[in-house]
Amino acid sequence: MKLKVLFLVTAWTLSASASPLLEKRQSTNALADLVAKLPPSSIIAPFKVEEVKPQLRTTATRKIIRYGPFKLPANTGSPKPAKGEMSGHSHGESGSPGASPKVINPLDILTGQKPMDPNGFSQMRVLKDGVMCSNCTVLAGKMDIVFENGTRADISGGVYLHHVITIDLTKQRKAWLTGCSGALGSSPAAKPNVPGGAGAPGGGLNTFIGGAVDAFVQYYTTPDGKFNSGYFIDNNKFMMQVEMINYRPDEQTVYISTDLEYIDGHVGGDATQGVLSATGCGAAPSNWKPAKNTAGKVMADGFNVLRNGHIISLRGHLHDGGTSVSLYVNNQLKCTSTAVYGGEGGKLTIEGKSWETISKMTECSEPIEVKAGDTIKVEGTYDTKAHPLRESQGEEQEAMAIMSTMFVPSASTEIR
Repeated sequence: MKLKVLFLVTAWTLSASASPLLEKRQSTNALADLVAKLPPSSIIAPFKVEEVKPQLRTTATRKIIRYGPFKLPANTGSPKPAKGEMSGHSHGESGSPGASPKVINPLDILTGQKPMDPNGFSQMRVLKDGVMCSNCTVLAGKMDIVFENGTRADISGGVYLHHVITIDLTKQRKAWLTGCSGALGSSPAAKPNVPGGAGAPGGGLNTFIGGAVDAFVQYYTTPDGKFNSGYFIDNNKFMMQVEMINYRPDEQTVYISTDLEYIDGHVGGDATQGVLSATGCGAAPSNWKPAKNTAGKVMADGFNVLRNGHIISLRGHLHDGGTSVSLYVNNQLKCTSTAVYGGEGGKLTIEGKSWETISKMTECSEPIEVKAGDTIKVEGTYDTKAHPLRESQGEEQEAMAIMSTMFVPSASTEIR
């Protein structure tokens, strides 16, 4: 039985006197409608914006936007929650991919009211209009956290970036692959043949660029910049959600950094980013706790391709314990994204215990042609003997295996 986590879209009542941040016509999903009720104080303006040399195309503009500062509370090593209370990823956990559902409201996570890690520092902010770009096509983007001197805040400095994402509140995606049902997540009735699901290529939340413990660049074209595609932004509204964990006993100050490269106007095919979980339509994405000193794999049921086009990039996302994520098209292996542990920025010693976390995931950037009717499967592997699960407050955290995809419809061709 698959791990099932019920995500609920519940009423979220805020002050009726708050000035709206979104016009009604711009509210294209439930989250946007709720964010529209936030007061203007929820808007965050950049701390600093700097233009730098573009990397993909000479005609592009590239800028680094820094938000903050954010004060990460000292890690006090608080005791674990009492029996029966949720800890770690509160959206579900188990000894294997097969546990009873745990009902939570994902909006508590998205709005920063409920961290996913017991020591997590979580924030949700609406980005000031036009800071990234307007009437532009994004070629690539990267989000990360940095210290005041600009160096990356990673585990070697005692900071673990669980995730940082931006969500496009304006733009609706056209499904290219079947996903899971549910406006903000999957439900117990979710079926692999139903478009939808948070972050899934079939619909749901329209995630834009992001970042995690494994530093990466989100490409909306190929890494050489030659594929004629990108992510088009008109006058879109965006929100940002982040969760960081401080493993040091003293407070630390960090900033969120966004590195964006774009071209003015609408250029090429409109690329769509999404994720597929190796555990299928039981969560969005699903997570579990493999037993100690075990190795194995999980694989989702097939997802059906709805449109012709190309997958131009694939990158797995794992938590400690995971070893690889693979994608198959019509049962043929097309990509294996492998976890790299340790290395620069991926090691920390806590109370005499050495810890190596994932510092990088290998990527597949050769365009893969897909056609309507094709079937895609995702497989995740883990080995908790070689790579123990991450700990927080003395408790092991969850595993995860998802594949990030970038799809461009068929109309796009390479630039000659």
